[in-house]
Amino acid sequence: MATERELALSRAMAALLAGDPNAEAPTDASVHAWRLIRWEADVPLTDDQREALLEGIDATMSAAGTAAALFAADGDVMTIMLALDRFPAKVHRDTVLWLCAHALMDHASVNLEQDGTMFIGEEFADAAEWVDHLAPMREISDWWRRTSPITGSAAHTHRNQLQTSIKRRQYSAMGGYVSRVLRTEAELARVCFGFVPLVIEAVWSQHGELSLQTLTKGLSLSEMTRRPREALLSWLTALAPVLRACPPTVNAAPIERVIESIRADCSLPYSQANLSKSLGLTPAYFCRLFHEKTGQHFSTFLTRARMEKAQYLLSDGQNLSLAEVSSACGYPNKSYFCQVFKKYTGMTPGEFENTYKDV
Repeated sequence: MATERELALSRAMAALLAGDPNAEAPTDASVHAWRLIRWEADVPLTDDQREALLEGIDATMSAAGTAAALFAADGDVMTIMLALDRFPAKVHRDTVLWLCAHALMDHASVNLEQDGTMFIGEEFADAAEWVDHLAPMREISDWWRRTSPITGSAAHTHRNQLQTSIKRRQYSAMGGYVSRVLRTEAELARVCFGFVPLVIEAVWSQHGELSLQTLTKGLSLSEMTRRPREALLSWLTALAPVLRACPPTVNAAPIERVIESIRADCSLPYSQANLSKSLGLTPAYFCRLFHEKTGQHFSTFLTRARMEKAQYLLSDGQNLSLAEVSSACGYPNKSYFCQVFKKYTGMTPGEFENTYKDV
C-alpha cells in the first residue's frame, strides 16, 4: 500500500511527464535517484490491457520506488518514471530494478497475455531533466550485462556451476558453492546482490514454471544490505525445498504440437492461458518453453503467423472482404486487426492490397 508521500510523488511525476505547464519537478530529498524505463508490447494493447498494465506497474514497482506512467504511444509503449528511494547504494537499486522489471514482464505475459521488450535508462539526479534521459535506453539483458556486479568469465563460471547443481538436483550444493566464492570476495555486498539474478536465471533454465514471486519468497533485500552473506545463503537454503518439489524438466513435444496447430490454422482462438491449461503447465512455464523452442514469444509467433496469412489473402486475388480476412486470421474485431496489421507491415490492409494484389 502506497504511503501519502509516495502518492504525492506519483502525482507530481505524472503531472511533470504529462507536460502540465503548472507542474513542478519533484525535489524530494529522500529520493536517491530518478530513472526511466520503457516497456514495448509486441502487439498493440487494448484499453483494458493498458489499464491492467498500469495497475501492475503500481504493484510490481513499489519495491523499487514510486512509479508513474508517462504515455502510451500507439497503445503499445509504456514509459515509466521511478523515484528510487529505498536503497542508498546503486548496486542495491540495480538488483531491485532487475527483479521488478522481470515481475512486470511476467505480469504482462501471464495476466495480459502480452509479451514485449523492457528497456532500462540510466539513473539521473534531477527529475526536471527527465526529457534528456528518454534515450538511449538499453534492452534489459544488455543493460544487466553491463551493470551486474558479476560480469564476464566470472558470471559464466558461476552460472554454469549453479545450473549443474540444479540439473543434478543437488540443491544444497548451490549454497556450498556460493559460500566458497564469497570467502574470497573483497566487495562482499556487491557480489551478493549480483548473485540474485544469476541464481534466478539458473533456476529458470531448468524450472521455468516457477514464478519470480515463488523464487523470491525467502529473499530479504533489506536484510542483504545489512548482512549480505548471511541473507543470501539463507535465501538459498529456503529455495532448496521449493526446487526439490519440482518435477523433472517437461518434454518440449507438446510445444511442437502447438506450433504445428498454429501453422495449420491460425484462425482458432489461441491463448497462452488456455493452451498452458490444456498442457498442464503454468502460463509462465508455457511461455518459457515456447521461447526456448522457437526463439520467439508466443504472442510474437502467433501474430507473425496470422500476419503472413493476412498478407497472402490480401494479395492472391480472392477479393475477400476485410471482415473475412480478419476472421480467417483469428481476429473477430476488424479494427484491432487493422491496428495489428499496420504495426506489422507499416500499411493498412487496403493499402497493402492495392500495392500487392496480383503482383
